[in-house]
Parts: sequence; C-alpha cells; structure tokens
Amino acid sequence: MKSANKCLLCLVLVLSFMPVAFADYKTDIGYADLQALLGARIPTGVGVNVIQVEAGGTSYAPNTTNPQFTAKTFSFPGAASISPFGHATGVGSIFYGAGSMAHGIWHITCYEATAWMKSLISTSVSAPPDRSRIVNHSWAGNGNEASQTGAILRLLDRQVHRKELIHVVSMANGPGVKALLSSAYNVIAVGRSSGNLDYGSKPVDLVYGAGRTRPDVVTPESTTSSAAPEVAATAALLVETGHKGALKLSRSSVTITGVGTVYNAERAVTIKAALMAGADRVTNNRSGTGNIIDYRSPGHQTSNGLDDRFGAGQVNVLHSYQIIAAGEQNSLEDGGANAGSIGLNGFDYDNAFGGHLNSNKTATYKFQATSDSKLSASLVWNINVANDGTLRTGLPNLDLELFDVTNQTISAFSSSLIDNTENIWVHLLSGHSYEIVVKSGEKNNFSWNYSLAWHIGH
Repeated sequence: MKSANKCLLCLVLVLSFMPVAFADYKTDIGYADLQALLGARIPTGVGVNVIQVEAGGTSYAPNTTNPQFTAKTFSFPGAASISPFGHATGVGSIFYGAGSMAHGIWHITCYEATAWMKSLISTSVSAPPDRSRIVNHSWAGNGNEASQTGAILRLLDRQVHRKELIHVVSMANGPGVKALLSSAYNVIAVGRSSGNLDYGSKPVDLVYGAGRTRPDVVTPESTTSSAAPEVAATAALLVETGHKGALKLSRSSVTITGVGTVYNAERAVTIKAALMAGADRVTNNRSGTGNIIDYRSPGHQTSNGLDDRFGAGQVNVLHSYQIIAAGEQNSLEDGGANAGSIGLNGFDYDNAFGGHLNSNKTATYKFQATSDSKLSASLVWNINVANDGTLRTGLPNLDLELFDVTNQTISAFSSSLIDNTENIWVHLLSGHSYEIVVKSGEKNNFSWNYSLAWHIGH
C-alpha cells in the first residue's frame, strides 16, 4: 500500500485556470435577494473553517498580505514553500475575502494539490485539519493510470461521507483537460451558466464510470475557477445556518472525531441537496457570462432529471437558504407532522432507509399546491467507501417520484441507474394534492441514508 500510494502522488498532473469574477454575480445568484430579506441577520460563514487546495507547485498560496484577507488566519501544512500565487489569491477573494459572500470565514488551511492528496492516504479516514467543513478545488489534474485516479476518487468520497467534509470542485473549462475530482460521487461539481465545453464523468473503472451527470450546479462566470468558490462560499452560509440552528432546524446530529457536532441541516448530503433543489433552471443574468434558456431541451435530458450541461441549474442563494431555514421535515413513514405534510421549502435527512432492520423502503412527503407553481426537488445520497485499505465501494439505487393524488397519476419520475442524485423539476396545478415519494430501486433490502430537499415557487 505504501509503495503504491507513493507512486500515485508522483504521477499526478495538475493544471489551473485564472479566475475572473464579475462584480454583480451576487445579484444573479440570489445573494442580493437574501440580503434584502435578512439585512444584518444574513449569515457570513462565521465559525466555518475551510480548506483551499491549489495547483501551483512551489507557489500555491494566496497573498496573505492582500487587504481582502485582513484579520484572517492561514495555515500551510504539507509543503515547505508558501510563495504567493495570483490564482490562489483570486480564488480566495471570492471564497472568503472581504468582498465575498462568506467574508465571516476567518481560518483557512491552504494545500498544494499533491500535498493535499498525500493527506488523504491512510487505511482509515483521518479528520480534516482545524475542524474544517468545506474545501474548494479550483484546479484540474489526473493520475497517469486509471488505478491511481480511482484511488484518489475513493479516498475523497470516503472523506466526504465519513467526516462530513464538503468538497466543491471545478469542472474543466474545455475538452482535453482532466478534472479528475469532478468524477467523484460525493463532491459538488461546479460548471458555468454558459454550459461547459467539458461535462459528464470520465471513465476510470467499473465503479467510477463515464456518463454520470456532471456538473451538479453552475454559476454565471467565464471560468470554473471562479464558479467553484462562489458555490463554496454559498455552502459556508448554509453550514453556518444549519449549525447555529442546531436542533431547531434538525431532528438529530452526529459527533465526529476531529470535527465536532454536525447537525442534519449541515451534513454534506443536505447542503448538496439544498444547492441543487434551490437552483434556477431558467436565468436572466444581468452580468457575467451565459444564461440558461433551454433547460432540459432535446438531447440534454439526463436520466436523473437534470440537464447534462447545467446540472440542476444556476445556484440561487436565497432559495437554498430558505430550504435549510425551513428545517427538517420527516416523511409520513418516519412519523412526520400532519401525516407527512411539508411546507413550501424544507429538507429531510433519513439515516436509515431501504427496508433492512425495519427501516422503510418508501418515504412519502405530502403537500397541496395553492397556486400554479414549480417544484424543484433533489434527492442526494453518498457512495460508501470502506474505512480500510480495501476501499471497497457500495452504492444503493434510489428513485424519486412526484405523484398527483388529485389525478391519480405520476407527474414526474427520476430513476438513474448510475447517479447518486435524483431530481424533479415540474409544474404544479393549483388545488391539486401531491406526494413526493422516495423509493428503493433495489430488489434486496439495505440500510442507507439520504437527504431530500425541495423548493416550491414561481
């Protein structure tokens, strides 16, 4: 294992892209609307420690003397040189700088890409440094052999699931660039609202195969290096909201060694589901580059209910915040209030689903449409990677359905055999009663967890 891992680290090629952020992106992605709603109560990412990974060789660090980073603290494990790198400074400014949405982030751990990968290598997953919760990757690279790339992806997915460390990764800006991390299952892959020139997962091995929907979400930027930290900053706002809300927003929590208490509203699958369910499938951007005007048009529809170019659509900070702030709402089968009735926004984290050991194989969430409106719902679950040197994987198959109770018909159904998200975006008829239904797609019983998030609006 040691010799193989050493070889893996020596053969990783890393590339990077120059970030360019447009000044008014905050209006386009709903942050200005959130400011108008909350005023001084708006989350800033305070208390959320983060990691920034950059590809720069001996120069990979943000310029810590930049005024954008006044009063922030940085640590640099894993490499002797911490020479400033312009790309890292630009990414950091968007992620946690004074002008960022998440300007309340104060502690940042910085890694050079190869050193970061070295930090993952262990027979069992280790805690992230400084109790960090979010990692931004605005770089690309690939192992020289499929086995090396597969090992990196498994180590990454294991850390997301077992340590609730949210990894936000950029897609490649064009064909020919290998963005290996975007082919992981448990990460949040980010593209551009203009449509990526390079999208979809890449063939690695029998588990990490081609054809899965990537990206998950997009933002209106000209480079994915800028798009990723915008999503990472949004995630920081949601994590802060979920953590501060504690058991007012979540029905339970978990204590993770080296991380601390993580509530259901801030779990990695919940944040990813909230970002996807809250995203805009049609946009009218005032700045930046690109608009989504033909979501799920012929030839771009995926089996998990997304668009192969845009994923779930363009991040909307307001909608995703509303999903988390509405709190956890249990299904009918798990004793949900009012026989499983849900509000316009919300989420549910089910820690035992699949029929094994008396867990439910169906989860039902009921609501009535009081006006003609749109439902966006996203179901997210992690691939499981064994916490030992084997790195064995397991991924149950879940499906998502919208049932029109009034008409006794299925309005929408998402059933991919290869993805770990299922998604619905559908028009609702005023006065109709509906049920969002999570179903097991497996013949045999299992026990696994998921997060479901939803947003109903116009």
